[in-house]
Amino acid sequence: MPSLTLYHHPLSVCSMKVRLALVEKGLDWSGRVIDIVRDQEQLDPWYIKLNPKGVIPTLESHDDSTEVVTDSARIIRFIAPLPEGNSLLPASKEQLQRMEELIDRADGIDLQILSYARHPSMAKSEKILDARINKSRLLAEQHPELKDSYQASAERSEKSKSFRVDEHHIKDIERKAVESLSFAEKQLNDNTFLLGDTYSLADVIWTVVLSRLDLLGYTDWVHGDTFPRLTRFYQDVRSRRSFSLAQIQNEWWEK
Repeated sequence: MPSLTLYHHPLSVCSMKVRLALVEKGLDWSGRVIDIVRDQEQLDPWYIKLNPKGVIPTLESHDDSTEVVTDSARIIRFIAPLPEGNSLLPASKEQLQRMEELIDRADGIDLQILSYARHPSMAKSEKILDARINKSRLLAEQHPELKDSYQASAERSEKSKSFRVDEHHIKDIERKAVESLSFAEKQLNDNTFLLGDTYSLADVIWTVVLSRLDLLGYTDWVHGDTFPRLTRFYQDVRSRRSFSLAQIQNEWWEK
């Protein structure tokens, strides 16, 4: 069994996805919290060398050698087939294909922009983005060997500042979200989970997506009659012990 180290933050949606996969898989792991709010620690040179995009989470798998896995969707796919712990993969090829589509559709909902757009304090969320931009530009000058990563980080944050106040962009994200929610709704039928009676990675990622949509105030989507099967699903998965163990939090950063 490899030793697993997760670099994450409690309120990061992508971190929640990986923590939930680890808990549901039943694996032992250690964590290091990366401050992405005040200190912007994900931009420190040591971390950029680990994850050139300067984002969280990052998983290190230590065995005979160390393997670094980035991007939450890639990380949960890395975790699922490990021989130890519970199975998070469906048995049939058809269900596996459906699981992959459910993951891709959930991962395609731009929860980051929606979170910045619907934060209760626009000034505070802008302050976080400005700090990220300023630190990226400063470190790009101090560490020319990492300049490309820092420039890309600054550009992403500039786009986030622009997109979060772009009404048409937000509406497009919401439209695509509804399409993905509709797809997931159809998969449930009368099943307990998205692929039947077996809990899978699809349930991991959709649990976290619904939790963040709940925080963002999309009440009709997660508690109303628009998607009744997803509403029931969300109620059920919130009662699982893993929901609290993985710290699936409905909280804002810096209210």
